[in-house]
Amino acid sequence: MIIQDGVMLAAHCGPATPMNTGFIISMDLGKTWAQYDLKEFGKRSPTRFHEKNGEGWFRVDLRSGWIQRAEVLFIKPK
Repeated sequence: MIIQDGVMLAAHCGPATPMNTGFIISMDLGKTWAQYDLKEFGKRSPTRFHEKNGEGWFRVDLRSGWIQRAEVLFIKPK
């Protein structure tokens, strides 16, 4: 999970959730939450969250199963 500039971004653990690549986000420091499932990636666990870059994109490392490296994803909350 990462908290930066009023945004909280967290993830579902791939092997322990019915979602494929599940994210949880709050744009107001936890007052309200939304969940998203990025099914196009298949069963992935979003792990290491990196701080936003200069353009506002968070980098998220994805794993298949519990630990095998998979894709890198960039997310820009609106």
